[in-house]
Amino acid sequence: MNRDDKTLDAQMDHLLNQLKIEKAPASLTRKLKQIPREHREKKPLLPWLFPGPLPKWVMAPAFAAVPLAFLVVVLMQPRQPSPQDIEQARQDLVVAFTYLDKAGLRTGNQIQSVLGGELRHNVKDKLSEHIPFTEQSLQEESS
Repeated sequence: MNRDDKTLDAQMDHLLNQLKIEKAPASLTRKLKQIPREHREKKPLLPWLFPGPLPKWVMAPAFAAVPLAFLVVVLMQPRQPSPQDIEQARQDLVVAFTYLDKAGLRTGNQIQSVLGGELRHNVKDKLSEHIPFTEQSLQEESS
């Protein structure tokens, strides 16, 4: 603060000290005392969660969320399949497993035709060197 500000503050304080306090009229006193009663501060619903007063707009999203949550719950309920849907699913499974069975048989036959004979003899020959009872089984097969 500079010197002019200090002088102005001192003059203001001097003028305020000269003012006399007048008693307010009874009607004004009554109206002023009614203000706190009319505008009481509401206690928070959950004081440990919301320590201060909440703005009015805070409840708008909560009210909007209630129907939304209800709609989500209703739509997320599992839909029961109709008997036609169940029968169609069974037929689809039969077709799929039949296809997989045929594909497995064809693949197995092709592997057997390409590698079957050669692979069987090579594996048996190598095993017979290391396992004694396989020699007996080979002799039994050949006789």
